[in-house]
Amino acid sequence: MSKKVYIFMFIDALGWEIVNKYQFMEKTFPYRYPAKMQFGYSCTAIPTILTGQPPTKHQHLSFYYYDPNNSPFHFFKYLKFLPSSIFDSWRFRHLMSRLIKKMKGYTGYFELYAMPFERLPYFDYIEKKDLFIPGGLSPVPNIADELEKREIPYHISNWRLSEQQNIDAMKTALEKGEINFSFLYTAAMDGLLHQVTKDGKEIPEKLDWYEKQIAEILTAAEKNYDECKLFVMSDHGMTTLTEAVDVKKEVEKTNFQFGKDYAAVYDSTMARLWFFNDFARKEINQKLQQIPHSHVLDHEEKVKYNIDFPDNKFGETILLMDPGYQIAPSDMGLEPLPGMHGFAPEHEDSFASFLSMEDLETPPKWVGNYFDVMVSKMEALKN
Repeated sequence: MSKKVYIFMFIDALGWEIVNKYQFMEKTFPYRYPAKMQFGYSCTAIPTILTGQPPTKHQHLSFYYYDPNNSPFHFFKYLKFLPSSIFDSWRFRHLMSRLIKKMKGYTGYFELYAMPFERLPYFDYIEKKDLFIPGGLSPVPNIADELEKREIPYHISNWRLSEQQNIDAMKTALEKGEINFSFLYTAAMDGLLHQVTKDGKEIPEKLDWYEKQIAEILTAAEKNYDECKLFVMSDHGMTTLTEAVDVKKEVEKTNFQFGKDYAAVYDSTMARLWFFNDFARKEINQKLQQIPHSHVLDHEEKVKYNIDFPDNKFGETILLMDPGYQIAPSDMGLEPLPGMHGFAPEHEDSFASFLSMEDLETPPKWVGNYFDVMVSKMEALKN
């Protein structure tokens, strides 16, 4: 029996527009497919890719959701009087994030970002567990669960490490020749695109770097395996900033009291609100309808995007910005970024990409379909 290895390389934010514009590795990956982004951010897309399930199944959409009874942030009410020079500092917030993560035993990605301290006690945080390990998205099985079930030797990157460290670890695993499946996680492209946008002069340089790394990975695999197939996949693209909109300011013009009448999370591209009386619901929703370059998702859109949570876990009302328009200040950052994702999945900049060395019988059309491709290769290893 021939010795095989299947490698799935995840390059965060390698959108379909970028792949086509720069003709990224066309000879190595002749089979190339656009994939519709899952509505939301990477914190939504990663669980979707790892499970093949939508947010209504794996229960991840955005980091914060209204749940004051189970909030891990109650002590922040004592910090709300700190001057903005302290609580708006990224260094201070990052330090607090590390302390809370250690105190609570969280193993997932955890960052406070720019959520105001006085509002934190109203919310819980979704990503408390490492999504990539067995049971990381329990009760929904992820790829680690599927590999364990089939007793396939595998390597899954440590998302906490740099992409160079993860690539080096991948090469080492291949040189030992003891694995048959790998999920390689690389995330630096996302950070670069946020800063320089999809048209930045640094993008082709970064793509050249990825090409070199992939060539070295394939060389390492060919020395120890009879057959190696490598696939490249992403979660979304990137849209260049057009303008910032202060949605929070517009909502607060209604003079309703946060925590008493309503609660809200202001993500970079959407505002999510919960209401505690009909007066606030009616007036704030009317105000949201007037905010330019945006629209409130109707029920049909929530169903289409698989975010129609029956308990409105991530918001009763969701305001989505038009592509290019960011909410700023937001709970993710006080200033808009040059590039952002998380707009409508149908927009051309939003599409992710899946690149293959072989023709696929059922090409992925949505990022959740990557899971099906990965499981099909697991099955091929067992046959």
